[in-house]
Amino acid sequence: MDITLPTIPLGVLTLLALFAPCAVALINQPAWPAKWKRAVGVIMAIVLAAVVLVLYYVLTGDVLPDWPWLLLLAVLVSQTSYALLLKPSATRLESSTARHL
Repeated sequence: MDITLPTIPLGVLTLLALFAPCAVALINQPAWPAKWKRAVGVIMAIVLAAVVLVLYYVLTGDVLPDWPWLLLLAVLVSQTSYALLLKPSATRLESSTARHL
């Protein structure tokens, strides 16, 4: 099976997904259950991939035939960067921007 992905959308998506947990931390609240926080992270990664795909289409007019791989890559990179790199800073950001009701 040969998977060929265009380089520019792949690079842009990877860089944005690497720092997506910081944006997710602005949305999440400390009181939410872990499964809701994870769902917000996955949904944000899918939305990010969709935005990159739409921008690529608008700028070039080409439709990417391998777009499901980009969605999977966005989820994989964002969740991995959260787990391995950004968890402490994302947790601090989440608690500092929490809405106190």
